[in-house]
Amino acid sequence: MGFAQVLTRHDTVPDIQPRSRSNVVPLRAPRVQLEVLLTGTRPDRQRANLATLFHSPLGVYVSHTDVSRDNVCVHFNIAPEDLDFTLHSLITTLSEATIGRITRRDMRKEG
Repeated sequence: MGFAQVLTRHDTVPDIQPRSRSNVVPLRAPRVQLEVLLTGTRPDRQRANLATLFHSPLGVYVSHTDVSRDNVCVHFNIAPEDLDFTLHSLITTLSEATIGRITRRDMRKEG
């Protein structure tokens, strides 16, 4: 007959509850807005330019457009590191476009 072995129970470490991270604020990446002016005397040419732009890789960056008389102003919302790609693609896609100003966008106000 064998001897009974006494197994001692070691104190277990209780599971650590996850701490609330309410003091962590997610930072949004800085954005810039690029304005591009598409000029054309005929409305059908303006529509063709916009269609070309929206069907190119640049279409995902378009935030909104403003139409006034014979001009269309296209606003691009891009990350600063994408500016080089955006300008090169724009020159390749629509060489007749006029590149306007670049402004920094404050994402905190837009919510």
